[in-house]
Amino acid sequence: MASCGLIALFGADRWILRNLEEQRNLNFKQSISRIALQLSENILLENYNNIDTLLLRILDEDLHVTCLLVSGNNGKILSIASREQPGATASIKYGKPPKKCQASRQEPNNKSIYNGNFYAERRIENNNLPLGFVRGHAVNDENDLALIRTIEIILFGAFGVAFLPAFGLLSWSSLRQLEIEQEKTARVSGLIKQLQEAQGRTYAAFEGTNDGWIEWNLQTNQCLPSLKMRRLLGIYKYHRIAQRADHSLSENWKYFIIKQDYKKFHFFLDNIRQKTGRAHLPKVSGIEVRIKPIGSTKIQTLKVEAVVTKNVNNQPSVIALVANNITRAKEQQQRINHLAFYDTLTGLRNRFSFEEELKNAVNGLNRNEYRLAIFAIDIDNFKFLNDSHGHAAGDQFLIQVANRIKSCLRANDFVARLGGDEFVIIFRLPYKSNSEIETLTTSIAGKLLAKLSNAFSLKNCTVYNTCSIGICIANAGSKSTATLLDKADIALYKAKEIGRNCFYIYQAGMASALISKATTAERLRTFIDAGESGLCLQPIVRLDTNYSLNNKGQQRIAGYEALFRCPRLKKSIQYLISCAEEAGIINSITESILDGIKDELSKIHRNKNAYISINISPIQFLENKFPSKFLSQLRHRDINPKRICIEITETAVLEDTNCALNHITSLQKEGIRFSLDDFGTGYASIELLRKLPFTYLKIDRSYIQNIHQESEIKLVKSIISMAKAFDMELIGEGVETIGQKTILESLGCEYAQGFLFNKDGSYNHVS
Repeated sequence: MASCGLIALFGADRWILRNLEEQRNLNFKQSISRIALQLSENILLENYNNIDTLLLRILDEDLHVTCLLVSGNNGKILSIASREQPGATASIKYGKPPKKCQASRQEPNNKSIYNGNFYAERRIENNNLPLGFVRGHAVNDENDLALIRTIEIILFGAFGVAFLPAFGLLSWSSLRQLEIEQEKTARVSGLIKQLQEAQGRTYAAFEGTNDGWIEWNLQTNQCLPSLKMRRLLGIYKYHRIAQRADHSLSENWKYFIIKQDYKKFHFFLDNIRQKTGRAHLPKVSGIEVRIKPIGSTKIQTLKVEAVVTKNVNNQPSVIALVANNITRAKEQQQRINHLAFYDTLTGLRNRFSFEEELKNAVNGLNRNEYRLAIFAIDIDNFKFLNDSHGHAAGDQFLIQVANRIKSCLRANDFVARLGGDEFVIIFRLPYKSNSEIETLTTSIAGKLLAKLSNAFSLKNCTVYNTCSIGICIANAGSKSTATLLDKADIALYKAKEIGRNCFYIYQAGMASALISKATTAERLRTFIDAGESGLCLQPIVRLDTNYSLNNKGQQRIAGYEALFRCPRLKKSIQYLISCAEEAGIINSITESILDGIKDELSKIHRNKNAYISINISPIQFLENKFPSKFLSQLRHRDINPKRICIEITETAVLEDTNCALNHITSLQKEGIRFSLDDFGTGYASIELLRKLPFTYLKIDRSYIQNIHQESEIKLVKSIISMAKAFDMELIGEGVETIGQKTILESLGCEYAQGFLFNKDGSYNHVS
């Protein structure tokens, strides 16, 4: 029985020792795995101080670990921490590693015993990127072994007395030691799991901050794209590129990067190789490259940056090329830039772009590189087009105007839309004399006018709007860009003043003339508001009866023409009207005249059939809501529309015949009469007289002054015959002598007005 007990005791001892060593070996391997996870980030960032500190801390925590060694992929040692014997103080070693860290790493077979020595080795990785190895050595806890041996001796000495209790004590001690090792295993396993989860969270966070990445090994030039990068590039499992044996970076990327960016990308890669060997930071500035994914026709823009991992020789070894798809951001930036620098309707440059371009152009002008000409273009009567046909038609028209202007320009000419119907062009012309430049700009302006005078076919109508052009030829030494544009605008106003559909080149002194007109307009508005303006009534008399100049002939006066007067301004009425039109206060003059007419109608009540005619500016008459607005003004003053005659010029009619016809017809229904003023000075045609139902046709004073000449008599006679053919009555303007009156009467002219019939000024009135 004793021998059996001894055999059992010996067998239990061997079994317990083996299980204990196997458990400790497993614990040690798990510890090395945990160490490998902890080291990965420090190796990637080349933080060698942290590596040393981490190894020493591990040795301090476990006194049975005698050596830890960290090496790179190339086998070069990065750090060694060791102690002479278990429990001794650990330190960092340099040079050749201790023998215990060079021992065989083979696992023991089932029959072998660990002999109290444990070896383990693990690969250090970061996101599947190999960084190096960690190797370690540990020994058994001698105190545990001594305890087991002491118990065995006691059992052996007292075997006969207390075999069973002693054997139980031995079993309990061994099993308890095994439980302790298992608890250690569980704790280490938990730590490894936590590290893996943390690494997974880090990986997920990294994945979430980019749209893909590529591992690039500089030694082998091999690359491994992440799953997100494969999706971004359109590379799928069975695609021929995925099946290639050659996974070199340059070979792969040439399938995706567009040709224009391929050279730039290669320069970026070469720059990484050169700079990373000297740089202290692991991140290299990125570039933007355009790619076309497989199976897609849309070009994508990627921002590629490099995160570099160096080896022990401080040379780049593995690089992560991190890519972010910035296509949408680039498109958004392009839209923002387009809004900032381009006109959204026509696609031309806007005012901001024009100002910047003009600054650059002036700089070149002052270096005598070229001559500079600025064209200011404005559409004639665009407001009426907008009002009558709608803003949609107006927008279509502006787009067509922009396209026609562009078709006349060279590649280096600059055109912009400043707003509304205002366009500007900057011409850089050859460096020539002033006369040659003026000839050249005249030719360019003529081509533009011809191009823009053709009919414009819009969605629901065809329009024939023309344009006016103001030109400023800049000289070297010009500093203020605003002044150049102002001069072009002044020339533009002059072009409109002399008849529109023409151009005018700025001349010295024009600015002062414009300032004078603006000042006059301001003073005119002040006098009107102060009630210091008024009117003069000029009689219109019948010529088909005996008329005595000595008799006031009140009963023979058919009507009066209300002429605006402003005694405080010593300017001609034509000049004042022009100032008011340009300043936008022409309606104030009309209001002033209507106030005077209201007062005068009460004074001429005895002649109930007499009417008063009022001159209406083309700018007013062609407004979309002029009929309703004018009738409202009459009602406000309690003026009977049947006693009003509106005089308009040929200019107003020719600018828009259809609008003129509609307004005339609308107002005639309310009893208002119409006179075509200054006939013979414009371009009115027989067709125009046939279309428009005028009550009166007024022969311009220029014909009356020379009516005693045979040629003028024939012209006046023709005008009278033509007017009668269209059932219009004639009024001769500017009659100053009895001879003129007599000839007009003999030719069949029904009415006349002029100084001859109003010498005493008895019908002058100033409110």
